Amino acid sequence: MNYSADSGNTVYVGNIDPRITKEQLYELFIQINPVLRIKYPKDKVLQAYQGYAFIEFYNQGDAQYAIKIMNNTVRLYDRLIKVRQVTNSTGTTNLPSNISKDMILPIAKLFIKNVADSIDSDQLVKIFNKFGKLIREPEIFYLSNGKLKCAYVYFEDFEKADLAIKSLNNQLVANNRITVDYAFKENGKGNAKYGDDVDRLLNKEALKHNMLK
Repeated sequence: MNYSADSGNTVYVGNIDPRITKEQLYELFIQINPVLRIKYPKDKVLQAYQGYAFIEFYNQGDAQYAIKIMNNTVRLYDRLIKVRQVTNSTGTTNLPSNISKDMILPIAKLFIKNVADSIDSDQLVKIFNKFGKLIREPEIFYLSNGKLKCAYVYFEDFEKADLAIKSLNNQLVANNRITVDYAFKENGKGNAKYGDDVDRLLNKEALKHNMLK
């Protein structure tokens, strides 16, 4: 099947489990870069997905980055997906050197609001790792012109992150009542947060195959 859109901006995704929906494909690839459109053919008789898709990005660099990050690294329902350029005439692309693969791995990112001034990164680790393993050091930052101290906390496992939210949201920590919830996605559609069905599926597969180290 030929795909008529700009092939330099388009990737072929193969070996897709037919249980994966078009919406789930979108949510997966939008975490890499903004997606222009997806063509995900169905069998005309059975009305089942045929196991491959064409995903068009807004530019060639975004398409190349998706190939670099996603090809032979992501499993969906235990199938390792294949991501390739639609044509061989891809040219050369300068990928961002400051972006590493762990930035898009399916980890559970929490947003902590109203952190006490006395709480630092090490103390956040002590507070949150009681619920499960943290995959990286917490990030502290300020909102409201420096008046509101906040943090990002990164769990390896969504179930452990769920437990942290349930246990700590709206609780007093160092005399401050904190808010704990999933963070908004950087490239998400609308107000999409971490923790949706696609995130959880990818997280389980990543844990199963020891990708989160």
